[in-house]
Amino acid sequence: MADKTLCLAADETPYRHYDVHNLYGWAQAEPTLRAVQQVTGRRGVVVSRSTFPGSGQWSGHWLGDNRSNWTDMAHSIIGMMEFNLFGIPYVGADICGFFGDATEEMCERWMEVGAFYPYSRNHNSMDATHQVR
Repeated sequence: MADKTLCLAADETPYRHYDVHNLYGWAQAEPTLRAVQQVTGRRGVVVSRSTFPGSGQWSGHWLGDNRSNWTDMAHSIIGMMEFNLFGIPYVGADICGFFGDATEEMCERWMEVGAFYPYSRNHNSMDATHQVR
């Protein structure tokens, strides 16, 4: 939060940035989904990092870059449950973590847990060891 974002106390009259930051993602979810459907003539899916309560009728939510550790695996389960409460049932995390090197045991366990995520992917940073054995 210290860089690449506005200060949490930023005052944008008549609304504080903190209060409306994710409304942009919410406002773009439906038009993006409609455009995908119109262009392809098929069902589409929109997954965003910027969502707001109720966004789930148009888009899913990705929990963001996480670390390859047991704590972040546990937090991903909490994140799934929280976003379901916000009306966003299609939510997911990077299985095995994004930053750092995952141990084989932790990655196997995370894949087992990830089988129950509505949305998931195995994805890590370029400088980390491969997570597929």
